[in-house]
Amino acid sequence: MKKSVLLFVLGVFALSGSFAKKWTNNVGVGFTVPFSLIGVDESGADDITQFGYGIDGIYVGQMDNGFMTKANYSIGLATSDDVSVQDRNMNLGIFLNFSVGAGYAFIHTQKFTLGLTGMIGFDISAYPHTEEDIAYAGSDDGKADLDTALTMAMFSAGADIYASYKLKEHFGLFANLAVRCLVAGTSELTEIYTYKDGGADCTLAKSREGSDLLGKIRVQPSFGVIWNF
Repeated sequence: MKKSVLLFVLGVFALSGSFAKKWTNNVGVGFTVPFSLIGVDESGADDITQFGYGIDGIYVGQMDNGFMTKANYSIGLATSDDVSVQDRNMNLGIFLNFSVGAGYAFIHTQKFTLGLTGMIGFDISAYPHTEEDIAYAGSDDGKADLDTALTMAMFSAGADIYASYKLKEHFGLFANLAVRCLVAGTSELTEIYTYKDGGADCTLAKSREGSDLLGKIRVQPSFGVIWNF
């Protein structure tokens, strides 16, 4: 009886091992150039076009049957001539976006991987501006410094086409094309006044919610180096 039980247990382990899938972790960093078109839910308002230049961090977990999980985090310089916070035609800010998802690598060899993943996440852009010694009635000298920032935040959903090629056992190159629908979001304008009142340093912050942001798209290619372990 004990021998039969032992053979049964060994058989279960052998069977489970035959179905086991190898998991590979891949971490990469690269250069990215996102383009986005943001819709503004306000009568007579134009869409906001943004170009960005930054870095893209990527994680891909992959099983040898092709199943993939994926995460991306990007940050960098945002530019737009449809934003008017700064006193220049082309306003400069920062962008960041983060996405997670899963999918399938329909080509997965020892050297090359090509897959498609569905992704969800969020997008944030901020355009700051500082003015010094503006007229301000509540201060000792009638002046204040003003820090202004326009922030736009949106939820996103879409898909990524991902490819990687191994140059060495644990090192290679990757390319990724992200396409996102910017589903919904909002904008906010923040103003912070810094001034002297009775000789003391004072700060007054004001913020007001801007327009709702709807629809439109972000297209973001990136490429770089990747390590697997």
